[in-house]
Order: sequence, then structure tokens, then C-alpha cells
Amino acid sequence: MIQSEGKITLLCLAILGLCAVGFTQFLAFHELSSQASGFVVNDPLFHWLPLYDNSVFIFSITYGSILLYAFMNYRSTGFAARAILSYAFVLLLRIPTLTLVSLKVHPDLIYLEDPFLNDLIYPSRITNDLFFSGHVALLCNFAQLSRYKLVFVVLTVILALLLLMQRVHYSIDVLGAIPFSFLAVRLSDLLLHKIGLKRID
Repeated sequence: MIQSEGKITLLCLAILGLCAVGFTQFLAFHELSSQASGFVVNDPLFHWLPLYDNSVFIFSITYGSILLYAFMNYRSTGFAARAILSYAFVLLLRIPTLTLVSLKVHPDLIYLEDPFLNDLIYPSRITNDLFFSGHVALLCNFAQLSRYKLVFVVLTVILALLLLMQRVHYSIDVLGAIPFSFLAVRLSDLLLHKIGLKRID
């Protein structure tokens, strides 16, 4: 049965909210576990990438991309539901990947200052949520979902470099986000089709 787009979007928001709450609870456990058993990666890119605090730029690109995606794609059917649900799947997929690939943050880390993320999702000083990068996956989602794919591909590359320069993520975290983002979008589109979104552009 075809459902109204507004109702589906609200349902997707509810799903994202539940996933965010569950992911937050998982992070508290994972942080302790990774401190005990995680390992530091000797990332060759860190030998030539400068160490720099890019928090303001990372914050601006991340949340600016959300607004940019909405502005560029608001005419597309299901643009909001697809973005919301695909990110919910990103959060769900990060739980097994963080568990199986237990990494410790690099000693040179400059803590990422993000008032929104740190207050709502990361209520304590979480640093070991590494494989895979949620920031990069979010922008990869937009690159797949948007009609203006090149814009978000460029923003994804810039964001990835900024994260690496700040040692927030390793290069494997950045590269790993790509296939998992692809999977998240495919799963969200499949679910949206099942629950009755009339057409996905």
C-alpha cells in the first residue's frame, strides 16, 4: 500500500531516534572495551599529513552538507526519508564493525569539538568510535542520494582529509565508510519500497 511521504518521513525519524539512542548506549560500552583490547594503527598517511585542529571546518562541512542536500534535493520524492533512514542504517552497521575492528585512537588525536554531536550522541568523551567513519559515511550517503553527486563527492574528500589531519580517524576508517554507506543506502531504499514509498528518484 502506498503511504504518504510525510508519514513515511516521520516513521524514518522515529527509527533514526531509536537507532541513535541504542548507538549511544553501545558507545559507552565500546569505549571501555576498546581501551582494554583495541590497538593503534600505524597509518602511513599520518607521516605526511600535517597535524591540525579542523573542528570548525569539520562541523561546518558536516552540518552544512545536510542543509545543502535538503536545498538541492527537496523536489525529489523521498529525499528526506532516504537520507534519514540511510543514516539510521549507518548507525546500526557501525555497531558490528566497531565491535569486530576494535581500534584505539591515535596518540596525536586532537579532540573533535562538535557541540551538537558531543551533547546529544556522545554525552561523554568518546574517542574510539573509529571503524568506520560516520562523518564520511553521511556525506557518501548524500553523494549517492543527491542529483548533484559531484558536489558531495568533493565535500566527502575534503572532509576525509580534515578528519585525517586531526587524527580523528585512520585512513581505513575513511575508506571503510564507502562500502558501508553503499549498503546503508541500498537497505534504506529496499525498506522504503516495502513500506510504501510511491517512487524513489
